[in-house]
Amino acid sequence: MQRQLTAFVGHPDKATYLAARDAVLRLSPLPIVAAELADLERMLELGEAQAVLDRIDALPPSKVLSPRVHFLASEAAEMLGDAAAVELERSLFVLTLQGLLATGDGSRGNPFIVCHPSDEYDLVEVLGNEPAGQSLVENAGRLLDRLVCGDGRLLWFDVTEILVRPQPRRRAARDVPAARRRRRVSAHR
Repeated sequence: MQRQLTAFVGHPDKATYLAARDAVLRLSPLPIVAAELADLERMLELGEAQAVLDRIDALPPSKVLSPRVHFLASEAAEMLGDAAAVELERSLFVLTLQGLLATGDGSRGNPFIVCHPSDEYDLVEVLGNEPAGQSLVENAGRLLDRLVCGDGRLLWFDVTEILVRPQPRRRAARDVPAARRRRRVSAHR
């Protein structure tokens, strides 16, 4: 994962973002949920900057591709007077948004590809709009979130990988070598 993230930071484009995203989702397939982000925002409003940073540290590794997490970390670092951390987190905030924007144009045929549901709202905001409605649509075997913006514009997001998890394959008895099956049988006698 580190190699893909380094490549992405060095050159934030569609290919490097998607490679980093794939590596992150293999390691940490569950996205950060909205409730976790809402808790962090509430803690920040209460001035609990160090607690926010501690909670961010405990989030799954997929946090590295969340613009919202980097924004909240920069705000907390600013409250603590840590100028170097503020600069780093703001840079990562911008890089993650650049990566997301590079994945598509938001059309149905070329949707943005996100890592977390919150990424959709971050992109809507960056594009100068507000969400007014949302629906999930299946399109050619992919799951797309269709966001209607306040001005009527439609934005599409590919959410397939964050909603559909590959199921671990169970080994059938025929897949287990005969010698191992015999050992199991004799062990149970």
